[in-house]
Amino acid sequence: MADKAPRQSPASPVGERASEPETRRHLVLLVAIIAIAVGLRLAWIAYVNPNPLDGRMDDTTFYASAGQSLAAAKGYVNFLGFPTAQWPPAYPFLLAGIFKLFGSTNFVAAKVVNALAGGLACLVIYLIAMRVFDRRVGLLAALLFALFPGQIFFSTLLMTESLTPALVGLMALLLLMWVVERQDTRWFHHVALGVLFGIALLARGEAVMLVLVALIIWKLAVPAWRLFARQAGVFVLAAGLTVLPWTVRNEISMHSFVPVSTALGHTLLAGHQPNPYAIGSLFPEAKIQQQYSYLPYPQREIKVESVAEHQAITWAVHHPVEEAWYPLLKFKHMFQNDTDAVPWINSWAPAPDTRPKLLSTQQQDNLSALANVYYVAVMLCAVAGVPLWFSLKDKRKLLLVLFVAAWVAIHLELWPSGRYHVALEPIFCLWAGLMLVTAYDWLIRHRQRFLAQPRRTRQGP
Repeated sequence: MADKAPRQSPASPVGERASEPETRRHLVLLVAIIAIAVGLRLAWIAYVNPNPLDGRMDDTTFYASAGQSLAAAKGYVNFLGFPTAQWPPAYPFLLAGIFKLFGSTNFVAAKVVNALAGGLACLVIYLIAMRVFDRRVGLLAALLFALFPGQIFFSTLLMTESLTPALVGLMALLLLMWVVERQDTRWFHHVALGVLFGIALLARGEAVMLVLVALIIWKLAVPAWRLFARQAGVFVLAAGLTVLPWTVRNEISMHSFVPVSTALGHTLLAGHQPNPYAIGSLFPEAKIQQQYSYLPYPQREIKVESVAEHQAITWAVHHPVEEAWYPLLKFKHMFQNDTDAVPWINSWAPAPDTRPKLLSTQQQDNLSALANVYYVAVMLCAVAGVPLWFSLKDKRKLLLVLFVAAWVAIHLELWPSGRYHVALEPIFCLWAGLMLVTAYDWLIRHRQRFLAQPRRTRQGP
């Protein structure tokens, strides 16, 4: 039986609720936008189709090889064939399912899933806007995301960046539907929400901050402590049970308590060292790897991760001045551009790299310029509209604000680069769309006022 609670109807601060003919027209436009999003991504995949196993050595290489290993029932192993937890497992397991269906070397099928995720993100953006703003904002925001160059460029890479925007957007949408609006508070909705957040944790460990956001919004929406504890308790339990099998696997295979992955030590040490963005500073644990090279895997991975964490914390404690201004440096690197996908296509393979380049230097420069111009335009519109979307009283607007704040906050403690803001671009498109629709309405209103005024004639002496 559903818990009785007052419903909160969707907001429409920008415009009136659409009529039935307008609704049909909006749905047609939405379908067209989704088709554009998927079509552009498929066209880009056809134009540039890097092979993650072409000799490069980066995240795409691991994801592809791990997916193949899982599909062949050889386990979740590193490049040397030993059990690992270096990367979160959700994306490799998704790839394993794709490889099982379409063949272990069919990377195009996996990239098609990336393209479809772009279309799903457009749909989610529209549905969020319907509840927080209005349909016109949703259509414009979905179109902005469909045309987003940085998002399109990532679709041809086997990386989580193409899937995370849709996942983050879906988490926000279901929180709006099942918690803030509270249209239905049955237990299985809370279970489903917990499973979704658990999957997000297995895809990106940083999603733990979004769990915290969900609990904050939940308490604001459900003031009664007993009801909140019952509902949120089911949510947290479902999320924990989703992650638990992987944690048990790590205890058995790695002989250590690793809830999701061993990447924390690497990212902490990368972000808490002298000159974290200097050339060659991305892998500071390399010296630790050499120090414990005598240990067999997976013991070496666990030891290196533990020592890296300890060194990062020790450095932070003994360098308070640097720690005070490092968040500004990290914030700058997280948001200064939207071009990370372009060099990843050619890969960060170590020199000497004799593989033929898929993109020439001129092409990389042109694509990077296109991505940055579009990104800066969207961000300027989003920032200009702060008074429209920032609210501490409206739980719907606050949810989006907290999602962004939590995602940024945890990365400022790690080592963020430009690709770590990609998950937030659906929200940025929503805010930019709100600003543009509001500005358009203002111009229309003032134009009509101006035209309605009688023209003054010159009076004689």
